[in-house]
Amino acid sequence: MNSHVLYLALGTYRVRATREQVKELASSGSRVSLVVLDAPEWREALEELGRLDGVEVVRVAPDKDGTAWGSAKKLAAAKSGPFAQADTVVAGDAQALPVAWIAKRRRPGITLTLEPHGAGRVVEPADLAVLTPWYPSPNNPYAGSFVQAATAAVAGTYDRVTVFHTEDWSGRASAPLNDAIRVTVDRLRERGALGHVLDTDEATVVRVPVPLIARRNYAPWVEAQAKALESALPTGRIEAPVVHAHTGIYGGVLATRLARPDARVVVTEHSSFLDRVFSQAPAARLYEQVLERADAFLCVSAALRERVVKRFPQYADKIGVVPNAIALDRFTPGPERSPELLRWLYLGRLVQPKGVKELLEAFALVAAEEPRATLTMVGHGPLEEELRARGAELGLGDRFRVLPPVAPEAVGPLMHEYDLLVHASKQETFGMTVVEAIASGLPVLATRSGGPDETMAGIETVAGALMDVSDDPQVIVDAYRELRDRAGDLDLPAAREVLEGRVGCEAVGKQLVEVYGGALPPVPDPVDEPDDRAAEAGGAAEVAVVEEPAATAPVRRPGEPVGRAVVLALTPAKPRRIVDFANHLVGKGVEVSLVTAQSPALWESLDLDPSVPVVSIGDAEKKLRIPRAERFLVYRAPRAVLRRARRLAAKNREAIGPELAVATVQRAHTKVANAFHKKVFNRGYKEVRPQLFARIAKQRVLPELRLDLVDTVFVSDINATVTGWKWAKSHPHLKVTASLDRTAYDPE
Repeated sequence: MNSHVLYLALGTYRVRATREQVKELASSGSRVSLVVLDAPEWREALEELGRLDGVEVVRVAPDKDGTAWGSAKKLAAAKSGPFAQADTVVAGDAQALPVAWIAKRRRPGITLTLEPHGAGRVVEPADLAVLTPWYPSPNNPYAGSFVQAATAAVAGTYDRVTVFHTEDWSGRASAPLNDAIRVTVDRLRERGALGHVLDTDEATVVRVPVPLIARRNYAPWVEAQAKALESALPTGRIEAPVVHAHTGIYGGVLATRLARPDARVVVTEHSSFLDRVFSQAPAARLYEQVLERADAFLCVSAALRERVVKRFPQYADKIGVVPNAIALDRFTPGPERSPELLRWLYLGRLVQPKGVKELLEAFALVAAEEPRATLTMVGHGPLEEELRARGAELGLGDRFRVLPPVAPEAVGPLMHEYDLLVHASKQETFGMTVVEAIASGLPVLATRSGGPDETMAGIETVAGALMDVSDDPQVIVDAYRELRDRAGDLDLPAAREVLEGRVGCEAVGKQLVEVYGGALPPVPDPVDEPDDRAAEAGGAAEVAVVEEPAATAPVRRPGEPVGRAVVLALTPAKPRRIVDFANHLVGKGVEVSLVTAQSPALWESLDLDPSVPVVSIGDAEKKLRIPRAERFLVYRAPRAVLRRARRLAAKNREAIGPELAVATVQRAHTKVANAFHKKVFNRGYKEVRPQLFARIAKQRVLPELRLDLVDTVFVSDINATVTGWKWAKSHPHLKVTASLDRTAYDPE
């Protein structure tokens, strides 16, 4: 007898996965009742699935919050219908989890799972464990293909390879639904229900869904991943002697938390978003912990390594470069290209850092002179509609197209249809499409954006051309014309042969196995910058240049600062502006101190010059009676009572209703408390706060600063004005100003 599967997908984040999995279930003979949110994002998928035999589609109307939480609960409570008939329920996205849990509670005999396959299989020990947030999956078959290639490159060396893929389940949810998702996930973790074990050609894949609605900050994001993965591990540890983690803030943190103490941990960094990671102090601290724990830390390009080493120079000796592995044998040279290179192709995300706007403008300039020229962009992204509209505005018609992404196996054949890949990215950690194009015999025009410089080093003139990163479309036009003039000199087969030894699976796999075995990661040779003056002198070994000081410049002893300044930035609205100003003064030779009521970690995360001491009075303010009393009465005491109530409600590990009721009260309390703090307390407190800051500064700051040695105090916010005024009154020699004057220390 065939099973009856109830498949719930009540958000819009996993439409692709739902479509593929329901099609598979139907083809296996299962009856499927598909319950989905009635939303435009589902229209195309439901048209296809509704035509399949054995598939019944049930649309659930959204409530006033735009979610199906209330409607789906009513459907689950019905004594007839899909919930009453099914023997298996699949919760296909985060929004479906609470409803699936309710269905399971009402019918204990029903099987609850998060994927159609792999539930219930135990995670076994491995010889090599791979941790990654990206891996090909039903919802995104194109994600993490580089991780898959690297895994396949080393799989033959180990008997047992396991890939742990922590897959984000996100999407929109109202506050009550978000509470329900969190409570349900807690229950699922307790039962080890988040891990699904699947078999693939290259490894055993353990897919671990991580339902997380809010993804603003990296630290809580990766914390949710760590908890989910730990719950899927029988021992709570990754049982493998070698752990290869991809991306520091994701796989690296998981390895730091969950790898055995005796395991060798290797981390590969691919990320193009490190600036955002480092700007968040908690995430930056986690990243440093990863570097401390890792036995070897690999970057996929020297440019990426430089960014990591710049931030954490103390770990430079363990940070090396091993490129992404690319299965070049999947790509075959295409037909002979037109030497005019008129059919342009862009392949990638449609986002501004990829330079797609400049690329379109450059193509329009070329198209005005070349009526046969075409540009095709293949990918998705937030700029898709804007690009289409701009193409129409430029009058390009069907000479400019935007097509959806293609599967990895279709990339090579796609490239055979074009004459030139144009890659105008502003910054690239590696640039896989550049390599894939060359392997397909497609000439490449790419920016010197980091990764492509290294990938094409030594072969740029035979594979295509490199151009400068620029916001000016004319730079792309000029580079294209220069390349077209010498198109007959290109030798793509020779370039491919070089890449085989540089980024091919065999070459990269060999490097990885050596690092796994204990070798230090390869470090790129430093590039010696030639001294122009030495070159002009005919290559002399050393040229001494003595510059006379300007007549108006004051004579200072070596090492003596230009001046000594204090920046009073107690509660600035724009702290990054303060950092830029302080760093500017340091660059001029000024000795700067910063006084603030905010956390020193904030200023560190904004890249304040390390030479600037930060004196924080934030902790001292928290100890004052007025703010302490408000925090206790308005926040701490009620929260303690509600936490106790929630723990009592959570003792029933089957029902989620009582805990959700307390969660609703908690949210209401937070809303009321915040309103009181903002509209009542702050209105009165802000009148006395500058005076309190001045008193604290007198007691805590003045003994450290030695204002008798300071010449200028820069006041940067309203709460610092009283402090600045009192300092000026007690130290007449001080210049106290509310202007962040960058010329303050210029020579007169």
